[in-house]
Amino acid sequence: MPGTMVRPPGFNVQQMAARPVAVHWRGSLEAAMLVLSLLVLPCLAASDRVVSVADLHGDFGHAVAILRAAGLIEEGSNESLQGPDGRPFVRYKGARWIGGSTTLVQTGDMVDRGTYARDLYALFADLRQQAAAAGGQVVNLFGNHDLMNLQGDLRYVSPEDEADFGGAAARRAAWAPTGWVGRQILEEFRAAFLAGDTLFVHAGLLPEHVEHGVDQLNEKFFKQLRVSLSGSWGANTELLKSTGPLWLRRFATGPEARICSQVAKALELAGAKRMVLGHTQVDNGVVRLRCGGHLVMADTIISQDGYPMCWQPGSLQAEGCQGSLSYVEVRDGEAVAVRLPPAGGAEGEALEVTPLPVKTPIGAGEL
Repeated sequence: MPGTMVRPPGFNVQQMAARPVAVHWRGSLEAAMLVLSLLVLPCLAASDRVVSVADLHGDFGHAVAILRAAGLIEEGSNESLQGPDGRPFVRYKGARWIGGSTTLVQTGDMVDRGTYARDLYALFADLRQQAAAAGGQVVNLFGNHDLMNLQGDLRYVSPEDEADFGGAAARRAAWAPTGWVGRQILEEFRAAFLAGDTLFVHAGLLPEHVEHGVDQLNEKFFKQLRVSLSGSWGANTELLKSTGPLWLRRFATGPEARICSQVAKALELAGAKRMVLGHTQVDNGVVRLRCGGHLVMADTIISQDGYPMCWQPGSLQAEGCQGSLSYVEVRDGEAVAVRLPPAGGAEGEALEVTPLPVKTPIGAGEL
């Protein structure tokens, strides 16, 4: 059930019961890729608190509602705020990071379907800098739609999104490797991220993806991305294809009897105990566990802007989908799913907090 949360001091997921808990809320391509070739993307050691947010698809209002509810930001009020292109933002008026040492992971797909991806990329660019200065971290992962836009595949770009960028030409300039959106994605985004014992990725990681660890996966991903953006495709771009970390559906849709051994092996190689995914939607608005809790499906169709049919009354029965505002939080090795009150809920409504336990090991008796 879904707003802005006042988190009690000493908040500890281990104190939560299994039932919902009421928490009241008050240059050139070559130059750009040279940076990537020199960039080392370290994994995070066990952190005090990690919050992850799945696919946003252009819904700025819902993104801000989640970040406020998680106690990570306060909204600004700069009505004259402009982007690097000199155009004012429609929704983004600035924001202040108040998350301290928290690590925030956005697991990809901020763009397409909805309207305000431009504002979202600006928001997260600001938060990355502010969080780092405060001892925290904001990590953005590639989603398949972020990749598609870099590659010029604009099938899912809404007319409203194009207009928000100032038209087709202005949008192309922003998404170019040296444009203000394209450059930040190439320099700052990652394919996967390991925070303590939790592995974050957009769609899923097979054992062969993490055979040599998450850092080497990221390095290999960017090498292959450079190849694809130069116009070349082939066997040396397998991480960008349908079984890669941005597109994989197998873990979300395959029978557990088949996929859980692969999940277990990938986690073992990565040094993790759970994998948190976006990409494949859960149709009822509730974060879903698979493989004894080792796989967390967190895409609860956050974007009302992109999927209005899933946000209508009775949409689960009529359309087979129901959106909700949610995030996953990990603290001291324990994870919970947090769901906000429905959009438009009254001030003071409670958050719904549900533990996401892990059974160890993954085995036939555990599924």
